[in-house]
Amino acid sequence: MFENVGHVLYHVLIILFPILFYYQFLNKGALVLTKKINYRFLFIMLVMVICTMSFPIEVTEGSNYDQKLIPVILSFLYGGLVTGAIVVVSMLYYLYIIGDSNIMVMVINYFILSAILLIFRNRYSSLSLNKKVSIVSFLFLLITSTRAIRLFYLNEEKEIFLNVLVSIITWISLVTAIMIIENLNMQMQLQHELQRSEKLKVVSELAASVAHEVRNPMTSTRGFLQLMSQDDNLNGSQKRYIDISIEELDRAQSIIQDYLSLAKPNKLGMDRINVSKELEQVVQLMSTYTTLNNTSIRHEIEDELYIKANKDEMKQVLINLIKNGIEAIDKDGTVTVKASSRRGMVLIEVMDDGVGMTPQQVERLGTPFYSTKDKGTGIGLTISFQIIELLQGKIEVTSEVGKGSIFTIKLPMETSENS
Repeated sequence: MFENVGHVLYHVLIILFPILFYYQFLNKGALVLTKKINYRFLFIMLVMVICTMSFPIEVTEGSNYDQKLIPVILSFLYGGLVTGAIVVVSMLYYLYIIGDSNIMVMVINYFILSAILLIFRNRYSSLSLNKKVSIVSFLFLLITSTRAIRLFYLNEEKEIFLNVLVSIITWISLVTAIMIIENLNMQMQLQHELQRSEKLKVVSELAASVAHEVRNPMTSTRGFLQLMSQDDNLNGSQKRYIDISIEELDRAQSIIQDYLSLAKPNKLGMDRINVSKELEQVVQLMSTYTTLNNTSIRHEIEDELYIKANKDEMKQVLINLIKNGIEAIDKDGTVTVKASSRRGMVLIEVMDDGVGMTPQQVERLGTPFYSTKDKGTGIGLTISFQIIELLQGKIEVTSEVGKGSIFTIKLPMETSENS
């Protein structure tokens, strides 16, 4: 074994190099678990598993070492069910081609491993890095223990030490791969947030310098149009044109006010508010709007959920998200509003069964000037993101084309002791 240290390091390189190559040349964003197949990541995992199996290290006579377990685990945890299944089937088929004598044992073992990974993967993405490493390490310890027990019952005690040594090297490689993926994901997310902050800064400066100057002549123009509309000499068409002009000026005023709100976020008026009560009022307010749009709204709101926020701004966020959900539905759809508490956080979910969005559209949400609506500016959602960030919270969006979207607001819960 010790004579093959160079070959062992080569296998470590087989695991780590494809991951770095993927992030450097193939990846277009943070590696996030979705229902759709990430074909670039799948390709990298297949290359990884084939390379490590094609060049095994002979530990003892008739006993080879490779790290095919690592791409299998990574495929399920970061690629999803389909990606993991493809990698496992490809690996087993490759074993069959090269004539592995333990093919049936491998099928059973990896079937059990796949089932365990499927149980973990749903919660995996929401865990911290330390918890992710701990769970994967525990799973790997379980696999190593079963191997050692099998060798013990086969009276191959001499190979137990080598099995443990090989497993330690594989575990180090696996943990290193996970830490690289997580850290690169974090860097990409931070880079995305930095770019978004720079855009917000530019828009804020633009709003602060232009909005006031534009609003003053618009106010004067609106006033003169109102005076003109009162002239009895105007015919019906002329009055209608003036009314349309006033409506468009009002719409422009509303957009400018949004820009001013973006330029000067309100950090004052932060109180301990019952968001359950505010949410129920907003749902009741928006029920009229749902009727006009041939949709319905239902809610499941837990009582006595408190946060520290500006009441008016929080209402603005809730109205904006619910209104967007209603407008995303063509007809006969439902917007569902849920509110609950979990681990010291208040979770508010706004779900619709509307047209949905592509991953690219979801990625651009909250960016100034971007909107999925024909007449939208995107400023309303940008302000909503900014308000929630000001409250030390965040808005998470999941969506699928043709099935709808879910906007989840996560905010720190305010207890009576902290008020």
